[in-house]
Amino acid sequence: MKIQALLTALALSFTVAFAADPVQAISKNDKELQTLLKKKSLSKKDNERVKGLLSDVFNFKLLAEKSLPKETWSGLDEASKTAFATEFQRMVRNSSAKRLEMYRTDSTIYEAPKMKKNNTEANVTAHLWYKGKESVLVYKMSLVDGVWMAWDLVIDDLSTARNYKEQFATILKTKTFADLLEIVKKKADESEE
Repeated sequence: MKIQALLTALALSFTVAFAADPVQAISKNDKELQTLLKKKSLSKKDNERVKGLLSDVFNFKLLAEKSLPKETWSGLDEASKTAFATEFQRMVRNSSAKRLEMYRTDSTIYEAPKMKKNNTEANVTAHLWYKGKESVLVYKMSLVDGVWMAWDLVIDDLSTARNYKEQFATILKTKTFADLLEIVKKKADESEE
């Protein structure tokens, strides 16, 4: 049993040591996104790729979990958690793709990642400049199966997860989880048009 535990620990440390740098996970997608955003107009295929790039680096299940009050999330069965995460991802992807202006940059500088929890969590800070104005983004990331995935995006000190959590908590004071799921689904549908 001790040998198995040692081998597992070695395998985990090997994975962490050779996992892609969290900055690379962000910057790789950003380069392709910026290339697409420089086009005069985007085709339907380009728009779908933009949606993919905006969400490929995100762990939407964890973001969905962090966006609900703990007691709500823990009280859900797996099917409800999956349904919420799926609709939440659609809503965020579709609404983000409609607000492309906020993703355009003239230049971006990434700070070295701030590593946490045995190098399985990191914060990556990006300084973005567009038309002379700077914005600061912090990606809160976790290592998931050897891949760095973001679960929160803090834009100029405003946390995406915290913002949704406050909105959803307010809704859940007067409505059920099923009502909330319908609201999220409706917003996803509206922003898809």
